[in-house]
Amino acid sequence: MHSTIQLIELKNIEKVFLTDEVETHALSAVTLEIHHGDSVYKEGLA
Repeated sequence: MHSTIQLIELKNIEKVFLTDEVETHALSAVTLEIHHGDSVYKEGLA
């Protein structure tokens, strides 16, 4: 548990890509907390 201020909280995030033939689960039940002072790095196009 962090003692700093929580800035962002995401709970149970899901992302599914659908095509005519395939269902791809890219994210399933992802939880993320970002607190003041945390370093965050995002890479990629999406």
